Amino acid sequence: MIVSAALRELQKLWRGPLYMVGGAVRDAVLGYRVSDIDLASPLVAEEVVGLLKGTQFTVRPNSVKLGTLGIYGMGGKFEYTAFRSDSYAEGGAHSPTSVEFGVSILDDAKRRDFTVNSVYYDIGADSIVDPVGGMADIEKKLIRTARPPEEVIDEDALRILRMVRFAAKLGFSPDERLKSAAIAMRAGLKNIVPDRIRDELAGILLADAENGVKNAHVRGVELLTECKLTEMILPEVAACIGIKQNPKWHAYDVYGHLLKTFENTPPEIELRLAALLHDIGKPPAGSAKGRTAEHPEFGAWLAGKRLGELHFSTKLSDRVTELIRLHMFDLKGDVSEKDERLFVLEHSKIIPELVALKNADRLGSGLRTDPSPAGERLLRTLEEMKSEGVAFSVKELKITGNDVMQLPPELRGYALKSLLRQNAFDPSVRTREGALEYISRFPASGNNF
Repeated sequence: MIVSAALRELQKLWRGPLYMVGGAVRDAVLGYRVSDIDLASPLVAEEVVGLLKGTQFTVRPNSVKLGTLGIYGMGGKFEYTAFRSDSYAEGGAHSPTSVEFGVSILDDAKRRDFTVNSVYYDIGADSIVDPVGGMADIEKKLIRTARPPEEVIDEDALRILRMVRFAAKLGFSPDERLKSAAIAMRAGLKNIVPDRIRDELAGILLADAENGVKNAHVRGVELLTECKLTEMILPEVAACIGIKQNPKWHAYDVYGHLLKTFENTPPEIELRLAALLHDIGKPPAGSAKGRTAEHPEFGAWLAGKRLGELHFSTKLSDRVTELIRLHMFDLKGDVSEKDERLFVLEHSKIIPELVALKNADRLGSGLRTDPSPAGERLLRTLEEMKSEGVAFSVKELKITGNDVMQLPPELRGYALKSLLRQNAFDPSVRTREGALEYISRFPASGNNF
């Protein structure tokens, strides 16, 4: 086990054994990148504060109730918790109601969620301590609880989603008893605040990016569905299961198509969400058989509503819904050059993401392997417009607000917007002289606002 100089120095200052525990040990054993390091020992928080006072390490309390500290120094950042056991109220609402310190390492291990997160590394002795069989489960690639899973989930229903996330990102499988308990007790997630569900969901959707496990994100969504969790967290996606599509265009039902599109997107949360949600408007729009006119708008509205309920940021939600709303643009490849340029002008900031979604959507059909022709055209047009010096915002125009002061106040903003649109396809207004002439004749010159 590779240990930093900061941890070695911290161990020298410690009284008794100091352990790394949890994900850092698990990932080190698996050969994955270690990021956050959690530490534990029998010493309570007050003892640690006294022990490190006057040293090169700074100690800050994180949670008085849980006895957690942040320890900083020598370039290291660690979270410390004294050995403890937790008590929870009924209902699985995540937060312990009481905490007992001064317990054994076995009791500390048993209060954790899964055995693979309950392996300790004694820094001073350079040895693994494995109270509940976590090393064997790592070897078996198994997610299992050290206590009856019903008891573990009843304490904290969020562990159901943590089970999915860890299984996905590690390439492991849930123990069958744990999986059955998760299905039976999934209603407990109703007691979990949306922010925590959102964070776990985001981790599942990006699971392949953490350790490089191929298609970990797809396996995560498949597990959500197998455990009947999709219908709780993303019911609009669950509603797509079994919805047949026109075999001329699709090899899968709507749900299968969503999953295949999702599989083929880069690990960016906005794109992953857009891919997974992009066709959820098909069932309510009745467009699964090929009538596509309304489902992007339906889907964008449904996605915005769901993302809001999960407390995703407005900025993220707006970007995802815009991608969904636009993903069918130029489906037949018959948009005029002028309309193509105006579209690129208006949506220039998301063109690369939109093209990525279009390409994934095409692959997700199960019938095509080439890039989206409409997407390729958008990229070409964007590059052409950039090389031509097209302004993509009012600020980039060759004139300023002072140059439209001769116009009535109610027309000034319209004039600048009209000039911006004109410049997308008319090179004559990209010079200051041409822009000023256009404004001098406004509104007679402007039919693009």
